[in-house]
Amino acid sequence: MGDIRYLLTAWGNWSGSRIGTEYKAAWPLVTASSDIRPMLSDADGEIVDRALGRLKHFDQLGYNIVVAYYKGKVSCQMIGHAMQPHRHRTYVSKVLERAEAYIAGRVAELLEAA
Repeated sequence: MGDIRYLLTAWGNWSGSRIGTEYKAAWPLVTASSDIRPMLSDADGEIVDRALGRLKHFDQLGYNIVVAYYKGKVSCQMIGHAMQPHRHRTYVSKVLERAEAYIAGRVAELLEAA
């Protein structure tokens, strides 16, 4: 599961730098070359985007949590607190794990097809 978490962390950084897409840019310029945050190529970012699009179709809650956690850098505790009714962070963590597993499977499937 560590590989998918690294991939989603890189996706969060990649999607934050997108301009004119579904994901609003968190910063308008590409970060400095000394920045050591994991990033993706556009091709890899689009593969993860497609996997997330399928997740959104089947599990809106999981999609929202993945986007908030990896793109928005919001903790599971804060996500749970923002939910109505409030949910414990362990609930959010379980939904996140389920969504990560789904995305890992979809990414593997998309890479095989390519």
